[in-house]
Amino acid sequence: MFARSPLNPDLRCLLAAGLFAASCSSAALLPEPTVVSVPVAAASAAPGMRSIVIQDERAEQSLLTDALTVGAALQAAGVSITIADSVEPPMDALVTDATVIRITRAHPLTIDADGLQLQQYSSRASVGAALADARISLLGADYSEPAAAAALPADGVIRVVRVSEQQLVEYAPLPFGALTQPAPELELDQSAVLQAGANGLLAKRVRILFADGIEVSRTALQQWTARAPLPRISGYGTAITVRVVDTPDGPVEYWRAVRMYATSYSPARAGTPVTAPWYGRTRSGKVLTKGMVAVDRSIIPLGTPLYVPGYGLATAEDTGGGVRGLMIDLGFEDANYEGWHEHVTVYFRTPVPPADQIKWVLP
Repeated sequence: MFARSPLNPDLRCLLAAGLFAASCSSAALLPEPTVVSVPVAAASAAPGMRSIVIQDERAEQSLLTDALTVGAALQAAGVSITIADSVEPPMDALVTDATVIRITRAHPLTIDADGLQLQQYSSRASVGAALADARISLLGADYSEPAAAAALPADGVIRVVRVSEQQLVEYAPLPFGALTQPAPELELDQSAVLQAGANGLLAKRVRILFADGIEVSRTALQQWTARAPLPRISGYGTAITVRVVDTPDGPVEYWRAVRMYATSYSPARAGTPVTAPWYGRTRSGKVLTKGMVAVDRSIIPLGTPLYVPGYGLATAEDTGGGVRGLMIDLGFEDANYEGWHEHVTVYFRTPVPPADQIKWVLP
């Protein structure tokens, strides 16, 4: 084998003899640590020399050395160490025979944290340890990319994300509803707003998370009604007043007057086959004659006495598929048929029906 560093003549003498002879002068004692690359078995033939193994990422070598500490042994072996490299055992540890020195080389890192970029070297096994060396702490919900427990990234880039939280109360309108109720103070077929509606206020407590100042999530924690909505209340009149209208047929006493669209029909114009058993008959089963009218029973019950100006006295006796809402179909015989297509005021004649038979609110 060969010497890693120059040897003085006395040391060459000792090694050649295979032992430290008494005849060797005191000048053979080495003033500086010495490392010699020789077979490990030769260590026993050279008192004071110890066999060591240096395991480096760059290479591995077995050596003889008389250095007392790990640091001195590495220096004597010409192995350079940076302050960021990791050495086990520590640099000040004593060297014993068969000592294995492991060197973990530091690698460059770029740490992006708190708006700054920190350049440094680290030989640590994890991201968290490298951050600790850089005196960068992860507090609360803070996290790093890669995670703190992960190995150092191959590209050497570590990002620290600062997570902050904010809680606030948001308000939103709570729409009001609408109610309709009878208003005895109003006359029939009159209406009024008894109470104006007002929106309520819905309060919601939310938690907002920010990552490096940018909102990343918003979570509702609780909500409550800060102010209840006020419904809009409409009133419809229920006060019935009996009046009299003068007509060509004489005074007509009525309790309601409604504007309606009037049409007319007769048996031949009703669309019923002549052979049908109900041809020429009303819903009430009567033979259709003038004075019988068809109505929408959801508004005017059959049997209701009416007066139609220009037509005369009438009674609701029939219904029709096309008669819906505020429509009235005036009945005639075929012989005296008159065509009607106009709006007219229809008077509901007395007597006033029971309350449960009155359609209080018309379409």
